[in-house]
Amino acid sequence: MENKKEKLLIQFNEAFANGNHQFMLDQVTEDFHWIMIGKKEIKGKTQFAEALKDMKEFNSELELVDVITHGKKACVNGNMKIVAPKAEDQSFSFCDVYEFNSFKDPKIKRMTSYVVER
Repeated sequence: MENKKEKLLIQFNEAFANGNHQFMLDQVTEDFHWIMIGKKEIKGKTQFAEALKDMKEFNSELELVDVITHGKKACVNGNMKIVAPKAEDQSFSFCDVYEFNSFKDPKIKRMTSYVVER
């Protein structure tokens, strides 16, 4: 059975795959920090909203392999295939490490993403 944080992370990743940016914004803190290893960092909810606006619409297939939570920390790994209408399809595997702001009503405070193209 999924706990509250596991359910949140599954929905968060599905929202990313489906382009539901408002849901994603509703799940992060104002001081949200997203570190994309080897790429860039996004600091703050406002910067996160801008980054989401810049993402092109795409269809995707998402496979979540593991969703692990413990205390205020969590990890999700999986695979995604992006089918872009006017570009070449992309496939990658990812591992995201999360930190929540609290136990009771968790919001995502920090996310570190490791992505490998396949």
